[in-house]
Amino acid sequence: MEKPPNWKQILDKSRANIFEVMQSEKMRSLIAHAQEKYAYWDTFKHYTFPTEIKSEEAWALLKLSRLQKEPTPAKSKDGSYFGFSFTKSLYRRLNFIDVHGAGFIKTLAARPSPMQKDQLIISGLSEEAIASSQIEGASTSRKVAKEMIYSGRKPRTRDEQMIINNYQVMQRLDDLKELDLSEEILLEIQRRITKDTLDDPRDSGRFRKNEDDIVVSDGLTGEIVFTPPTEKEMRAQLAALIAYANKFESAENDFIHPVIKATVLHFWLSYLHPFPDGNGRTARALFYWYLMKRGYWLFQYLSVSRVIKASRKRYDEAFLHTELDDNDLTYFILYITDATCTAIEQLLDYYDKKVREIDQYKKVAKFHIDLNERQVSLLAYFRRHPDEITDMKTHKAKHGVVYETARRDLMQLEAKGFLAKIQRGNRMVFLPNLQRIRKLLK
Repeated sequence: MEKPPNWKQILDKSRANIFEVMQSEKMRSLIAHAQEKYAYWDTFKHYTFPTEIKSEEAWALLKLSRLQKEPTPAKSKDGSYFGFSFTKSLYRRLNFIDVHGAGFIKTLAARPSPMQKDQLIISGLSEEAIASSQIEGASTSRKVAKEMIYSGRKPRTRDEQMIINNYQVMQRLDDLKELDLSEEILLEIQRRITKDTLDDPRDSGRFRKNEDDIVVSDGLTGEIVFTPPTEKEMRAQLAALIAYANKFESAENDFIHPVIKATVLHFWLSYLHPFPDGNGRTARALFYWYLMKRGYWLFQYLSVSRVIKASRKRYDEAFLHTELDDNDLTYFILYITDATCTAIEQLLDYYDKKVREIDQYKKVAKFHIDLNERQVSLLAYFRRHPDEITDMKTHKAKHGVVYETARRDLMQLEAKGFLAKIQRGNRMVFLPNLQRIRKLLK
């Protein structure tokens, strides 16, 4: 990653006329475009500049326009603070998250039924658990991981254990959001996330020490890309992070937007790297914890990590750009808010699709009063996935019902000839009778 030129030295040595160039319509337009994209040096240097100005000088002018930063209490290893700038794109994203984070279901008619709500929560939790683990190297496929979560079977590999750990932590956050943050809570999250997945089990549920010699390296080349602060610096900053997380900004001049604050916490914990392992997953869990604590209830349905996984290079670059360019957190905040908006859009599309499906299920159930929505939903799933099977634990988990309700649903469908029941070891599974299902769901 190329470090930007020293813009202050450039200004000191520059010709007086570069400030005149800054007033030109073309330069103002270039700077506005660079601000909208919040371009980093490696992109900005390839812009087409006025002939009378060099790319390094243009960069110095761009940096001047970024001088007005909002400070944060997060400190880098050299003792300087991280800060960020507000841009128009950031305002737009925060507005989008605010509108949908608490109000994406706008009318009573559009509210999810209890079944839909349970399905959305379970789907969101499982998607986030899978993606957050895959970011850190878990190689289990999404299909296998979901089957494991829904069926309740025990994980067979370390990768599957990572996913189950993450899933359980996401469930636990609903309780932890009622509490103030503490070292004990951070250790609990890390311990749960890393349970039975580490080479040395003693690295679970503890803070790192200097002798652990923890560094962040490139997975392909082995090159060291980041060395975290010393143990002493980390512990001091961790105390500041916890105080910041628990501080409620009541005064107007003290206010910070909750999404920005959650993102600062995410970055800060990752930067401190306080644990021997599990830092990324713990940082993303902290992001969720804070937003759920501040009333952004939609986040229990979201999988921001799925978007991060799909754009992992940008995620890593956002960290590096922040560290290399004067502790400018704007890069990371813009990336995370963009990923969050994408996750919300994906959820809205998924929700609309599910609402249409439920409407279809209701119509079928209306003409077949002996079938409920869960049963029709299962039959529709088998119609789309004829090679799949189910069992009582999976049906129970997918629909958020008690075991007896799941058992009754499946046994009734078997009695009506829609499912066939067979024994596989100690497990009773149900296979679809596709001919009857297709006749019902024409």
